[in-house]
Amino acid sequence: MKRLAITAILLLLCISLPVSLTAAKVEVEGKAWLDAQKDPAAINVNGAWNSDEWGVLHLLQAEGSREVSGNGGGDQITGVVSGQRLFMLFANNHTVEYCAVLSPNGDNSLMGTYSD
Repeated sequence: MKRLAITAILLLLCISLPVSLTAAKVEVEGKAWLDAQKDPAAINVNGAWNSDEWGVLHLLQAEGSREVSGNGGGDQITGVVSGQRLFMLFANNHTVEYCAVLSPNGDNSLMGTYSD
């Protein structure tokens, strides 16, 4: 019986360990993805944005800065503006849930894609 319990515990550890390692790896790779976007900012996205997918997104971008932070849809947002595009990571508990790339679509509108 003791051997069965030890085997079950080891099996549970093996199942749960790859998930935690993947989550950490994604967060590191997400940061590297943002850092790779190097063009000077050509747009400013500071303010509240209404999204069909996430509701209202509150984005903060200081004048002249490329860095973007904020929140929306229950996630913390980290991003960067590179040229005319906004690159964002949506994270919950330090785990990246989504990444998005958005570009201006007329006045006061952004359009793009996201993936999990």
